[in-house]
Amino acid sequence: MRTATVALLLLVLAPYGWAQDGSATTRAKFKVFFNFDFRRTFVNAEPIRFYGFRLGAQRDMDMISVGFYGIGDRYVQTDVQLPGLGARELHTDFDYTALTYERLLINTERWQVGLPVSVGLGNYRKSYRNDDGGLVPYSTNELVPIELSFHTDYGLLWWMFIGVGGGYRHVLAADPDATRTLSDWTYYAKAGIRLGEMVKRARTKKKHGTTGG
Repeated sequence: MRTATVALLLLVLAPYGWAQDGSATTRAKFKVFFNFDFRRTFVNAEPIRFYGFRLGAQRDMDMISVGFYGIGDRYVQTDVQLPGLGARELHTDFDYTALTYERLLINTERWQVGLPVSVGLGNYRKSYRNDDGGLVPYSTNELVPIELSFHTDYGLLWWMFIGVGGGYRHVLAADPDATRTLSDWTYYAKAGIRLGEMVKRARTKKKHGTTGG
């Protein structure tokens, strides 16, 4: 899992690093952004909170990013029949890292509208409450979430944006129950900052200050 996360980060940051070593014209084509996601998704058709953040880069009408997501609170089911254990209170936790490619349909100074598609790698963990009231690990499954969505962003300021979006997430897993439980519709709101623009303006200001001095 850690190796996959590092690989995803390198994939996102590599284009930006290459652009910094190139000409001023090439460097200006890349815009780095960072945002928090505040999501509502569904587990067993029940709505739950889901949070995350992502870091990425934009070039013209194409965007690529790496994101980290997880359930805000464990999903709790009461009186679930577990083989050999009987009826138990079952707790489910779920988190993953995702690589996202997005093609923008609209890209203006204020508005962005796009179609993101993402592929992730994560864990689906179950635990149950024993007779003493403690939580006991029950099972762990590796997951590959695939998500297609539609989103709209609005630039509040030159350095800050907000957005909304929604789509469908299909989860590939060896355990069919995990696929049925976690594959569902998702929708979200987000708030972010344009890191690339902030760095660019800071460098310009510093350069002008040095020249003026």
